[in-house]
Amino acid sequence: MSQRAGQQGRRIQFTGRGATVIMFAVFIAGLLGATWLGWQVLAGGAFLAGSVAAACYTRQRDLLTVAVTPPLLFCIALVGVKTLTATGNAAVAIAGGTALTLAGAAPWLLAGTALNLVIACIRGLPRCVGELRRDLQPDQRRPDPGRRAATGTRPGDAASTLDNTHRG
Repeated sequence: MSQRAGQQGRRIQFTGRGATVIMFAVFIAGLLGATWLGWQVLAGGAFLAGSVAAACYTRQRDLLTVAVTPPLLFCIALVGVKTLTATGNAAVAIAGGTALTLAGAAPWLLAGTALNLVIACIRGLPRCVGELRRDLQPDQRRPDPGRRAATGTRPGDAASTLDNTHRG
C-alpha cells in the first residue's frame, strides 16, 4: 500500500528546457489551429494553457526560466507559423498576420503571463531570483585579481612582504 501511495504522490516535473520545448510545441499547435480554423481564441487559449502548465509542472529550481520565456516563445512561434502559412506578398502577410494575431491574443497573453508569474511565485520564484542575485554578486572572500595585477606581486611573495613592511 505504501508503494502505491508513493507513486500517487509523485508529480510530473520538467526541467526548464523540457518545459520550454513543451510550451513551444503547444504554442505552435494552437497558432496553426487558429490560423487554419480562423478561430483566434485557440491561439490565446494555447498560450494560457502552455504558460500555466509550465509553471505548475517545472522543477522549482527552473522556475525563473519558465517565468520569463513564454512571451518570447509565443512571438517566435507566431512569426514562424505566419511565415509558413503566408500567401501572396510574404513580408506583408507575415507582418500583418503577426500584428493582428498579437492584437487579438493580447488579453490572453496578459492573463497567461500573470497566471504564470503568480503560480511561479507561489512555487518559489522569489527564492530562484535571490539565488541568481547571490550567484551574480562577487564573492567578498576572494582577493581582487585587478589589485594583484597592479602591484605585480602575489600575496605571500617576498616582494609583497617587503612592500607591506615599508608601508607600515
